[in-house]
Amino acid sequence: MEKINVFDKTKNFYKVGCNFDLELIDKIAELNEKYKDKARVVEFFGSDATHEELTARPGWRLPDISKEYFEEYIKKAKEKGILFNYTMNSIQPYGSKNELLAHKKEVQEFVKWLENIGVYRITIANPIMALIIREVSNIELEMSCIGHVDTVTQLRFYHEELGINKFCVSILKNRNKKWLKNAAKYANENNIILELLANEFCSVAGIGKNGSPYATHCAFRDSCYLCHAMNRTKEDSMSYNNYPMNYCMSARNSTPEAWLRTRWIRPEDLHYYNEIGINYFKVSGRTGTTEYLIRIIEAYMSENFDANLLELWKPLETIYNGVKESSHKHTVNIPNKKLDKFLDKWFIGEGWECADELCGTTCTYCEEFAKSHNLYEN
Repeated sequence: MEKINVFDKTKNFYKVGCNFDLELIDKIAELNEKYKDKARVVEFFGSDATHEELTARPGWRLPDISKEYFEEYIKKAKEKGILFNYTMNSIQPYGSKNELLAHKKEVQEFVKWLENIGVYRITIANPIMALIIREVSNIELEMSCIGHVDTVTQLRFYHEELGINKFCVSILKNRNKKWLKNAAKYANENNIILELLANEFCSVAGIGKNGSPYATHCAFRDSCYLCHAMNRTKEDSMSYNNYPMNYCMSARNSTPEAWLRTRWIRPEDLHYYNEIGINYFKVSGRTGTTEYLIRIIEAYMSENFDANLLELWKPLETIYNGVKESSHKHTVNIPNKKLDKFLDKWFIGEGWECADELCGTTCTYCEEFAKSHNLYEN
């Protein structure tokens, strides 16, 4: 396989969600050739239903594939120059600590099997998984965004103590220029990959008493991932009025500024991050169709998307109703091209830190931008 230098700052590199469709491999390989001078997909990430206890998705949302199919998929992807990153990113694998330890040997045998079939990296969210894995393997490890890496010193701790060389950091930091700059400096000086989740819209906690959506690092985020880890069936996920997803789904669909407040990175915004030393991005959507995944990753590789901003993300509603992403009817339309220079507030000069403000009160930038750019008309 061709050796790729992911520290080459003249290109952007991507990790893409894998739905285990064989066509996805060929389509990604075509895009890698088409955009070879400026961008490349170097990793798939994903997991299977058989090992749902280890991953941050309930089993009903994961592909049920055989070991033989999985092995062949890894082999074919590798032949096309795409490595595989297996997600063991449950925030609470197997439930209690004793239950996890009762399965420790089984987990370690699975890790060795993954390594033997050619899996290059494993993503974790709970440090105990790194301790368990390190007893039997030196396989490459990534810390998931679920692990809330939100201090620069956490990078150093995980790197020095657990040998973790890749971090998908907290999406809360996607617009914190000072933090990103310092984190990138440490990462680049220590041959660590600093990765940002680009098409993520999770950071609205619900609608306030005044009818305006709260904008914050989601108050339900850990609870959401615990539900992902512990739910087993669709009925589990939909119980208690689809807690907690119903809160964020209803809030985001209320006003344009609700979407503006979330921590997405548009294809046209990658230059802000390149300028401070970050060129590795995660594109989510592993439960999506190949049609959707290819459309979105090409938008990022080409750095151009002339459509509704919301279409960069797999709509949560389609997880439950089975509707194809291309057939979903969005209730809000935010023309992506109207958002050029929107991130200037966070990246020009010293930058801006939303966590220090009472959103909608001490700062009304997103509402003002929505009004001045006629986003309420859509």
